[in-house]
Order: sequence, then C-alpha cells, then structure tokens
Amino acid sequence: MGVFGDTLRQARVSKGVTLREAEQATRINRHHLTALEDEDFAVLPPLIYQRGIVRNYSAYLDLDPGKTLAMFDQARGGETAAELVAAVKPLDMPRHWSPNFAIIAFMVVMGAVIFAWVYSISFSQEPVASTVLPAIPTVTPIPDDRLALPSPTPLPTATPPPAPTATSARAIAAAAVAPQAVPTANTVDQAPAVAAVAQQDPAGAPPPVAAAPGMATLRVIAEGDVQISIIADDVTVFSGWLGAEGSTDWFSAAEFAVTTSDGNLTLFENQATGQQFYMGYGQNETYYLGG
Repeated sequence: MGVFGDTLRQARVSKGVTLREAEQATRINRHHLTALEDEDFAVLPPLIYQRGIVRNYSAYLDLDPGKTLAMFDQARGGETAAELVAAVKPLDMPRHWSPNFAIIAFMVVMGAVIFAWVYSISFSQEPVASTVLPAIPTVTPIPDDRLALPSPTPLPTATPPPAPTATSARAIAAAAVAPQAVPTANTVDQAPAVAAVAQQDPAGAPPPVAAAPGMATLRVIAEGDVQISIIADDVTVFSGWLGAEGSTDWFSAAEFAVTTSDGNLTLFENQATGQQFYMGYGQNETYYLGG
C-alpha cells in the first residue's frame, strides 16, 4: 500500500465509518473504495471516472480534493490525459488591402436583379375587372299543399336510466377488491420463494407489502437504454432491456446479484426507505446487495 491508499484508509478510520457506510453516503461501490485504498487501479473504471470517484470520496472524508488528486496521479505513475496541440504555421497575410473584384461584380448584379424585381411589382398593370354580371338568385314559389307542416305526434321523452340497486353496488365493490391469485414457490422448479411485489397503482391501490425480516425489497430504474439481469436468492427474476424512465417490479429477497450494461444509467431504489442510489459507474458489471 502506498501513501495515497494509506491516506484514504486513515481518513475513513478517523471519521469512524465502514466501507458499507461510506458506500451508502457517497453512492460509490464499496469494491471501488477498497480498490482505491489498496491502490488496485486495474479493477476501477476508466481514468475519467476514477478521478471523479477520488474527488467525491476525498470530499466525503474531509480531505483536500486537489491534493488527493495529485497523490492519486503520483500513485498511478503520473498517467494523465494531456492534450497535444499541434503547431500551426502562421499564414502569410498581405500587408495592404486589395479589393476582390469578383465579389464586387456579384453584388452589382444582385442589386440590379433586386431593383428590376421591385420595379416590376410597383408599376405592374392592375388586372382588368370582369364584365360578367353576378348571378342573381331567384325564388321559386312552393304550392300550399306541399308546405311542410309540423307533425302532431309528440316526440318521445328520454327515460332516465334506473338507479343502481344496493345489490349491484355491493357486487361492483366486491369485484373491485377481489384478491388476485398469487403463484406459489413451487412454480419455479422448487426454488426458494422470491416475492415479486407490483408497483403502486397511482389510482389508489394498496402499497407493496413490506419485506420479511432479513430480506430487502428493491427495484431498478433505468435512466437510459440498459440491459438488466436480476438474480434474487439464486433465482433469475428479471432479464432483458429497460428503456429510459422504465423500471422493474419490486423484488424481495435476502441476496441480490444485479448485472447491468451501464452502471451510470442504473438507479436502485429501496422500497422500505425510499432511498435511491447507484451501485457503480462501470459497464457490464455485477453488483451484490444483501437484505
């Protein structure tokens, strides 16, 4: 362990927090925090994400981010993304201004065209008025025996619909609250039961059932197009693509293993606390969570 990793570890110990507590506070995967303290940079994401992780972690540990980044660069061996600027030979500009006759001739021609167009519009002859007389509408008399008279038969009145009886109201209420069948654990090859809790209905449906002791209930929210695989207690409960702003159902289990194609676009939410957090920022990584 070098000076950089030892400084981070001593600052965390002095603050009195564990890696799990630091992970919850900074939303940085504790595996990445451990790699920083051990100076194992090979398991970390690309350099641009490493510097962001170091800056956020040092600010959480009340360290100077600038000095910590300098120690980080020194620990990595001075690898920085320096920009190379190619030297450009200065152009030989003329000392005296010389007119461009091609541009002047083009402007003169365009001015003449615009003037001719405006002149033709201003002095064009007015259209000759038509000599055809407008058609005069005529009135054809209708015989008295063909006049439409009102029908003596009165129009039928609208009958209001019958009011719902108490029996029909009770039947509707019973249908609205009728419980749905819940599949048992035997339907998944005799594997341990994993409670998949549906999302809360915005129309007023009851909230998801709280997880049992020792278990956690969570879901995954996609902030972009990502491929997600969720294994709860060794059972695959979700595998597929999620679009932007999409989310999975709630899942309850003691242990989770979540594989995502992009950690930057994968947001986790704990149903019990309502807390949303990131597990990492890498690509095609698997994150492990416990109840």
